[in-house]
Amino acid sequence: MTSKRKIRILLAKAGPDTHVRGLSILMVRLRDAGMETIYTGLYQTPETIVAAATQEDVDFIFLSSHLGRHMALAEQIMALLKEKGAEHIALAVGGVIPRRDFARLKELGVSGAFQPHTLTSTVIDFVKAQTAEAMEK
Repeated sequence: MTSKRKIRILLAKAGPDTHVRGLSILMVRLRDAGMETIYTGLYQTPETIVAAATQEDVDFIFLSSHLGRHMALAEQIMALLKEKGAEHIALAVGGVIPRRDFARLKELGVSGAFQPHTLTSTVIDFVKAQTAEAMEK
């Protein structure tokens, strides 16, 4: 009997952003969907987020941002993933993300962006689709 490895997701908050309600709900729903979740806690830096992601061998980083720093944080995280040879780790951002920023985030290599009130089922379906696509490569 072969066992399929669970999808591993690191959920992260950077800087002084303490809005954790949505991230907490998402973490529970991802676990309920059979995924492993790792939460870094508050006040993280891009460096500590990437270090945790590589150490934990995750498939995804979900960055929650409510203070308008999502573009700079995504750019730093993507650069650090490349520097560490961990470009296989996908980055998704959620929180107060203006639609006008979606295209630029995609250009940076961010896999997905989610605004407040996105259904958790939408995020779960996204993760499953992205993971299936990555495993086919």
